[in-house]
Amino acid sequence: MTAESPPVLRPGPILVVLLGAVVIALLLFMPIRIGFGDHTAGTSCGNAVAMDLGHWSDQPYSEERDIYLDLAFRRCISERVDRTAQSVGVLTLTLLTIMGMRVWHAARRERSRPSGGEPLQSPRDT
Repeated sequence: MTAESPPVLRPGPILVVLLGAVVIALLLFMPIRIGFGDHTAGTSCGNAVAMDLGHWSDQPYSEERDIYLDLAFRRCISERVDRTAQSVGVLTLTLLTIMGMRVWHAARRERSRPSGGEPLQSPRDT
C-alpha cells in the first residue's frame, strides 16, 4: 500500500484571472483621497470611474473656493489617470501571466508525451 499525497493546489488561469479582476476592481472603485489645506484634508474626490468634487463646489462662493476647486480638479484628474494606468498595468500583467502559464503547461505536456514509435534509422546504421 502506498499513501497518496494530497493534491497540490496549483494556481490555474482561472485563479489568476479572478485575482487580477479583484485588484483591478479595487483600483478603479476605491475612493481617491486628496486634500488641500487643513479644512479639506483627506477628502475624497470620487474614484477612477466617477469624479465627485461636491465638497469643494458646495462651499460658499469666494476666491479661495475657486482656487481650491481648481486644485482639487487638477489633483483628482491626475490621481484618476494614475489609477487607470495602474489598472491597465495589472490587466497586462494578468494576461502575460496567463499566456506564460499556457505555454509552460503546453511545453510540459509535450515533454511528458511518449514518443510515437521508434526513431528512424539512418542509412549508415544498417
